[in-house]
Amino acid sequence: MTNQQQGYWYLASYPKSGNTWCRVFITELLRLAGEEPSEELNLNRDVETGAIASSRLWLDDQLGINSCDLSFAELDGLRGRAGESEWLFAEGERFHKVHDAFQSPDSRGRPVVGTAGCRGVVYILRHPEDVVVSLSHFFSWPLGRCVEFLLDPSAALVPGERQGGHQVRQHMGRWDQHVRSWVDQEQLPVLVMRYEDMLNKGPETFHALAEFLHLPAGPSLVEQALANTAIDRLQKLEDLGGGFSEKPKGCERFFRSGRTGEGAEQLQPEQRERLATSLAKMMERFNYEGGTSD
Repeated sequence: MTNQQQGYWYLASYPKSGNTWCRVFITELLRLAGEEPSEELNLNRDVETGAIASSRLWLDDQLGINSCDLSFAELDGLRGRAGESEWLFAEGERFHKVHDAFQSPDSRGRPVVGTAGCRGVVYILRHPEDVVVSLSHFFSWPLGRCVEFLLDPSAALVPGERQGGHQVRQHMGRWDQHVRSWVDQEQLPVLVMRYEDMLNKGPETFHALAEFLHLPAGPSLVEQALANTAIDRLQKLEDLGGGFSEKPKGCERFFRSGRTGEGAEQLQPEQRERLATSLAKMMERFNYEGGTSD
C-alpha cells in the first residue's frame, strides 16, 4: 500500500446533521463496488468506516497514554498528535467521524484532531432549525434546551470533567462557530455538503463526495448506493437489526424522518427568530432562511 493510499479522511459535522447517513453511504458504495458484493448491508455489523476521533481507546492507542489520568482540558492539547503513528492508516478504516470543532479553547491554538496523513475533510451541515428538532428527539431534550445548546459558545458532548467513559469531551461551541472552524481552516482540503442537497440533489452531491474521497464514482453505482441507503430503507434495516447500536437509550429510533423543514413547523416563532438573528451570517452564507418577526 502506498503512502497516498494510506491516507485517511475526516467526516466532520455538528451532531444530527447527516454524518451517519454519509458513513452508511460510503459503506454501501464500497460493498457494491467489491468484486463479490456480500449480502445486504447490516447496520450493526458493517458500518465500520473508522474510529470516531473522540474515541478514548483510539486516542490511548495513538498517544501511548492512559487518557483517564488527564482532564479533558489537558487532553485537548495532546489530541492533535493522534494520527502520527503509521499504523493508523489501516485498510478499511479510513473515514473518521468527528463532532469536535476544529480547535477547542484548550487545544492551545492547534487543531484538536490529528492532521498528519489526513487527505481532507468532508464537512456536513444542516439547517440549524432542523438540527434543533433532531437533537430534541435524539437526546430527549425539550426544543428550548436544544435552541440554547446551538447558541452556547461552550457547548460540548461529554462536557463533564469525569475521566472515564468510551469517549472524551468534544467541544463544539455555537453552531456557527463549529461550521466556521472547519470550512475556513486552511490546513486540510474541505468538501462542504449540505444535508438539503444530499436529499434534493442526491446523485450530484454523492458523486462529488465519491470523487473527493477517491472512491468508485460511476453514476449507476452511486445511484444504487443511494437507493440502498434511502431513509425508508435505513428504517427497515434498523428494524430488522433490532435497533441501531448508535441509538442512545430513550431515543425511539435513530433513523427517524430524514425530512427538511421540521424546524419551521415545530419551533415557536420567537425560537426561530432567535436562531436567525444569532446565526445570521453563517445561515446566509449557506443559503438558509430563518424566522423573522412580522
